[in-house]
Amino acid sequence: MADGASITLHSSWRGIITSSLGALMVFGVGSAAVFASGLSVVTGIIAAVGLLLVLGVAVDYPLRSTFDAEGVTRRAMLRSHRLAWSDVRQLSRTRPSVASMRRLQHGGLIALVGKRRYLLVDQAESGAEHDELDAVLGERGDEIGFDEVIRPGDDVAPTWIYRSKRWQPPTS
Repeated sequence: MADGASITLHSSWRGIITSSLGALMVFGVGSAAVFASGLSVVTGIIAAVGLLLVLGVAVDYPLRSTFDAEGVTRRAMLRSHRLAWSDVRQLSRTRPSVASMRRLQHGGLIALVGKRRYLLVDQAESGAEHDELDAVLGERGDEIGFDEVIRPGDDVAPTWIYRSKRWQPPTS
């Protein structure tokens, strides 16, 4: 592993938008109910739950995660959260998602810290990104179980594909 080596994996736009819109819709319905019929227990609870969901998505849903030799940095809309490899017990995949009726796709990556599971990215990385992540982790990958994480196929698109050109890895 080269000193200063790192790789950034991105969450899908679909996951970011649907989680944000879902939280905003619950908050909007609760707020509209409060304004239309006044503050009652039910309307207040719906608005409060919606507000908590909006804050949860803004603070905890990862837009991207950068992996390096010391740990992983999860970047959400309103915060950046650093997880040191010494705290991570295991690195594994989320449950596969059904993207179409014909095939089952690998899930994203999660880190298990204590009893808490942190979503790192919501979509599978490409085979090349998986290999690069394996190189960045080095021997630490064996300690946190990355060698047991299923490698996506080479036909999986890289996570940076719909991002700006600055995320594209340098070509040789």
